[in-house]
Amino acid sequence: MDTKALAEILETLKQSGFAEVELDYQDWHLHVRQGTVSAMPTEPVAAPPATVPQAGETVVKSPLVGIMHLADEQQQPFVTVGQTVEKGTILGQVESMKLFNEIKSPVAGKVQQILVQDRAGVAYNAPLFVLQEVD
Repeated sequence: MDTKALAEILETLKQSGFAEVELDYQDWHLHVRQGTVSAMPTEPVAAPPATVPQAGETVVKSPLVGIMHLADEQQQPFVTVGQTVEKGTILGQVESMKLFNEIKSPVAGKVQQILVQDRAGVAYNAPLFVLQEVD
């Protein structure tokens, strides 16, 4: 599906007044809900290139495909760069099929990098966080 065809479909749906519509077309699945658009290929999403951890670093990866949430319901970030975390600290959540799956720190350490944006789509095994381990 090209962008022109997608734009025409979206404009038609916008004017139709539907609250929610799903459309399967060739290798695309389109889901539109009250101004929110989600279009993705129905084939598996390729994971981004692997992040190579340096000595003493741990890369936390997504255990599933979904939408990354870096903040809680009150829009407070779960963690920030530079923050020290304990093993088991919630780093974020991946929403998949309307379920929120907590991503917990596998080690005690310091958050070196947050590799994804809030509400970004993530693939299975996509790197999310880099933690510098502490003793």
